[in-house]
Amino acid sequence: MQFRAFAGKLSTELLLTLVFVELRAAIVEDNATARTALRGHIMSIANLSVSSYTSGVELKAALRKQNFELLIMDYHLGEGKTGVEWLQSLKEADFIKPSTGVIFLTSDRSPQVIGRIMDLQPDVLMIKPYTIASLSRQLKHYLYYRDFIKNVLQALDNKQLERAIGVIRSKIQEGIPPRLVSDIRKLYARLLFNNGEVQRALSIYEDILSRSDKVLWAQWGKIKCQYAAGQWPDCKDQLSAMVNSSLARDEAFEWLASLSFEQHSYEDVEKYLEQIKFSELSLPAAKLKSLAFQKQDKVVEAIDLLQKKRALHRSAKDRFNDFTFELAEFYLLLAEDAPQSNRQESLSQARKLVGIAGRNQADAQMLQKRDYLLAFSSVLDGDLEKAAYFLEPDYMDNHLRTAPSMLVIAAKVHHSLGDERRAGELLLMAKQKNSDIQGISEQVMNEESIFSGGERLGLNHEHAVAINDTGTQLFIEGLYAQAMKHFYDAFQLSPTTAAFGLNLLQCMVEADTAVYRRFDIYKLLDTVSELSLSESNTARLAQLTVVVNANNE
Repeated sequence: MQFRAFAGKLSTELLLTLVFVELRAAIVEDNATARTALRGHIMSIANLSVSSYTSGVELKAALRKQNFELLIMDYHLGEGKTGVEWLQSLKEADFIKPSTGVIFLTSDRSPQVIGRIMDLQPDVLMIKPYTIASLSRQLKHYLYYRDFIKNVLQALDNKQLERAIGVIRSKIQEGIPPRLVSDIRKLYARLLFNNGEVQRALSIYEDILSRSDKVLWAQWGKIKCQYAAGQWPDCKDQLSAMVNSSLARDEAFEWLASLSFEQHSYEDVEKYLEQIKFSELSLPAAKLKSLAFQKQDKVVEAIDLLQKKRALHRSAKDRFNDFTFELAEFYLLLAEDAPQSNRQESLSQARKLVGIAGRNQADAQMLQKRDYLLAFSSVLDGDLEKAAYFLEPDYMDNHLRTAPSMLVIAAKVHHSLGDERRAGELLLMAKQKNSDIQGISEQVMNEESIFSGGERLGLNHEHAVAINDTGTQLFIEGLYAQAMKHFYDAFQLSPTTAAFGLNLLQCMVEADTAVYRRFDIYKLLDTVSELSLSESNTARLAQLTVVVNANNE
């Protein structure tokens, strides 16, 4: 769609006019002088109610009581998590509303830092030192844009994604102010992607890149569309080109490692992540690498990796605790895989680590994580009465902010205590939450955790049937791209059920798709043909084989 054709011819005076409604803004800056100066500048520019915080911990505490329309984040926040890491974790835990705007500030001009910030697609990025004039210009532009899309933001906060897209389409037809064309295209493409309209989003990104192939947010948008559409070879080619970009290098290697993990190429996971400096490995990337080690029976290397990352952040409490919890969880999974008689060493290490990370915690989310890990350790130790004791606090029933990986552990605990219905609900919740996570490596690891958890609890086939039914309805409606994802997921959950593989195969044929995620069409034919087939499935496979061969002659 050519947005410029719709650009409205508004006067310069009107473009500079802002509808001032007092909005709440939060500044997160660890330097007191910079924080005070920034607050004064912002209040002199716009009608904002401004609160100030020194860290992500303080912001998180404030977000439990109120929302902010605008976050102004510094990248470096002392020795703890960066502003990017805090924003990611707060978004994933539903502390930040979809309508919240983000302005990032940084004095670090290194390509890695700029790339990480841009990957989050902030509304504004400002490099320190900035002038009052540039701050004023950027802030006024954002407030003008925010006022223009206020109905879209309201719909997003009310979880009305299709309505939000409809509002944008109406505005495009009415005419977009020229200075907002880029902002609207960026928002429109993201919302289309979130709504499953991947090809339409892809067409916007490709149009932008046809005009300038250096637009980083459009490059990442294109990659995410290719990934979601199952076009993994194209996705890999694009990523392989981006490793040469200083702004995207580390993120591209992390994506390549994640794709390799999904294809069970664990040596390639190591190879790609070795290209990232050890100190720069994100928590999800470090977890992915440790899991790749475990898949190759390199347990010592996996533990050593997490221990070194933990030690590296000993002076940064929040990061240190994150890695401590992750190492504890790793020991618990080792205990789960071991015979009952050979679990004590791993359980002892896990409990010790949970005690360290859980000490003096006041955050309900962290307390819940601590107690679920302790409850799981009691389950593995055969002490169900003690496991039930850890579930007694009120905060244990609130799963709004619980991470997918912890929901899987919660499902295992509840299942062991006899509540199979609750266990099934928690696994489904984990899958739904994981679909909203933006980080590829975290999403891939969660999928692995959800699959293995469901397999242990005997729930995967039941979930696969439900997913397949949804895919069938989408297929009947002609929504092949969305149906394909459901059939693929069903076949992943129940890889011995030939009907699910045949449904995926037929959907690929109807959609004229030669490759979808792990399968090219001939590999899928071979995979299904090796399964136990009923008479009707044998006939169906024969028919599809004829069609595939005819299409490729």
